[in-house]
Amino acid sequence: MVGMHADSATEAIVDAALYFAKPFVVVPCCVFPNLFPHRTVVKAMEHDDDDNNPTQSTEFLSTMTFASVPVRSYEDFCQYLLEKDPRLQCTELPFPGRNLAIWWNGKDKDEP
Repeated sequence: MVGMHADSATEAIVDAALYFAKPFVVVPCCVFPNLFPHRTVVKAMEHDDDDNNPTQSTEFLSTMTFASVPVRSYEDFCQYLLEKDPRLQCTELPFPGRNLAIWWNGKDKDEP
């Protein structure tokens, strides 16, 4: 199965391929957060010492907590798709723009 900038069908392609154990590749583009409000990812959040307001962070700090946040960005959408199954891979394609291919070869990781 192939989905090149499949818009709102991207997640359905991934789900169908996993359900039927078929190899696939999708190149996600649009996120559609209002159409799919159920999508969430877990993000590291740090608390400002001054006012206890959480802010997103990629650095590990002793004040870090984790929170489930809505998928609103391209990066979050790719993370969300990759979290569907540990066998999924992500490859950067050699062109500018939204160029991450998320794929599975249809085999378990320990199969040749």
